[in-house]
Amino acid sequence: MKRVQVVLEEWQHNWLIEEAERQLLSVSAFLRQLITQAIDQRQTATATQDPLWEIVGIGAGPEDGVNSENLDLFLYPLPQPTQLLRVAEARIESD
Repeated sequence: MKRVQVVLEEWQHNWLIEEAERQLLSVSAFLRQLITQAIDQRQTATATQDPLWEIVGIGAGPEDGVNSENLDLFLYPLPQPTQLLRVAEARIESD
């Protein structure tokens, strides 16, 4: 934990004391609880309120099977390996 010094308005300090007493917590524990809740709410709100989330899923992919997951296979196809036969594996043609 880190010790910090915070300057509060008188009414804020009084409210913190009253609420902490109601919840049977120290002011420090109650303040940590409030900060944790505020962080959780902001992180959740930030992710869900991002306007970019509104466009997720609005487009349909092409019918040829190309999508963002396999695009490189179509743009940069790997050379097909040629099968090399070893001398011991040489094909023997039968009549």
